Amino acid sequence: RGREKKQLLLFPFVEYEKLYPFPVTHPCDRQSMVDVARPDLEAFPAFATASGQYTTLQPADLVFLPYGWFHWLRNDDALSISLSFWSLSTKKERVPDVFSAHDLTLVRRNLEKHMAARFGAALFPQRMRRLLRLIDAGPGGETSDGVVGEVLAEARTLLGAVQVADPEKQDEFLRSMLRVRFEGEWQGH
Repeated sequence: RGREKKQLLLFPFVEYEKLYPFPVTHPCDRQSMVDVARPDLEAFPAFATASGQYTTLQPADLVFLPYGWFHWLRNDDALSISLSFWSLSTKKERVPDVFSAHDLTLVRRNLEKHMAARFGAALFPQRMRRLLRLIDAGPGGETSDGVVGEVLAEARTLLGAVQVADPEKQDEFLRSMLRVRFEGEWQGH
């Protein structure tokens, strides 16, 4: 950091869904669709309940951001300089016995990346909305069009491996993952 002051707002990984991150195939991947300074609560209603930590950074302050935390910065002065260093996280040696909220946030992101690879970037948003309709329809409801049904089966298998075995809990997990990024019109944000 230079000699300027900055406002900093941090949101922990457990607020992930309330921050409406862009889909993994979007150029703004890993960023929130919400303009924190002027949030559109009609488009992003869950943001109203997001809980963050606010501070003003002073010259020479150093901030460590844990993996998965969203941050928002605003300069208080006309000119500012910041330096960022990224660290590659180490992989866990084994699958944990119990998955924490942080682990499940990583599962959401990795599952979405897997789905993006299967669907392809061009068809990704429409197929994700199709997948959401298929989940909402439930057993005996809307039928799949092949690849969407295959991806849903793969997602269920992967969720079973991370201790989300109950089909209702799997649907809840997938709905929460899909709704925040694919139900609305995020292209305008």
